[in-house]
Amino acid sequence: MRGKLKSKGTYSKRTKTITHRVWHHSLTKKHLAGSEAGSFVDYHVNTLGWPGVGYTFIIEPKNVINTPNGKRARIVYAHDIDRRTYHVGNSNQFSLGICVAGDYRYDTMDDATIASFADLHSALVKDNIGKNDTSHSEMPGYSWKACCLYDYRKLIKWQGSTTPVTPSPAPDTNTIQEGDTLWSIAHKDGTGGIQVKDLIKANPCIDPTKLKIGQKINFGIAKDVIVQTDTCSDEKIRSIHKTLNSRYKAGLFVDGFNGPKTQTALIKALQTELNMQFNKKLVIDGKWGAKTKAAIVTVKKGAKGNLTWILLAALYAKGFNSGSLDSEFGKNTESALYKFQKARRISADKKAGKGTFTALFDERG
Repeated sequence: MRGKLKSKGTYSKRTKTITHRVWHHSLTKKHLAGSEAGSFVDYHVNTLGWPGVGYTFIIEPKNVINTPNGKRARIVYAHDIDRRTYHVGNSNQFSLGICVAGDYRYDTMDDATIASFADLHSALVKDNIGKNDTSHSEMPGYSWKACCLYDYRKLIKWQGSTTPVTPSPAPDTNTIQEGDTLWSIAHKDGTGGIQVKDLIKANPCIDPTKLKIGQKINFGIAKDVIVQTDTCSDEKIRSIHKTLNSRYKAGLFVDGFNGPKTQTALIKALQTELNMQFNKKLVIDGKWGAKTKAAIVTVKKGAKGNLTWILLAALYAKGFNSGSLDSEFGKNTESALYKFQKARRISADKKAGKGTFTALFDERG
């Protein structure tokens, strides 16, 4: 089907030799209409905006063919092998994309599909196309992808570890690679149910249609959370700047951009309050260290005052909006704090103690 499938332009030729055969899945039930090359093309071209389908080969379990060697699942040859299709980001140049249609959380791989897998793998090895077999999740930058969900190791003469790699949790941020879009990133096989609308909400200043390679985006680690970045001016950050300047003489330029200077000013404010209210005798240097951590007092529901305001401002700067910055630890503050604690995998006790403030202010953590 090379040259016969729907496209929107063409993929460029490779500039590197293929070293990796990368195995994918589709997460579509294998016997349904959507589990074939034509449907994948529609998604890749119309939704992701790619030049064509991202895989060079697609194995279709729903289309079984009788051959002299027995039943085989149809193998669709979608692109010339010398084309750099999109499927593993910055590794596209040296990687060949192969998709076995099916949702292998529930589907089992039938004999016809296994035979086609073996036939295709054997042919690629015979023709010296690639040296290594790997899954999508084992390629650089995609450890959070639950792909592929079948154990390709058992289907080939595997010489390495027999233990499949367990996908990592979705990180706080993701670096855009070649071919990545919010739609491909939010696909249900990797980000814990995060949808495109969550990614858009988590990245309020990006143009979803104009992502750039190397650009960092927030992953949308918590739904219903407004995430601030240092590339986007924000009125509430502007308000935080004004308060830091008037209350603590921070000397910030009130521009609404959430960057390192905002973080430093918030730590200085925290150190100032700990000295004034609790006589901690800290150096006001805006740096998070052992002495500042040891001086932390717990802020919890019902608290009011400047320490609570600093907590609210720091939570907002990290992307967890409690509503009004009113210096009161109420229900909304408790909710935002709980989401932050869960997202950072620290004790979710809805109280801001040493662990929470460390997660808010220690850039090494």
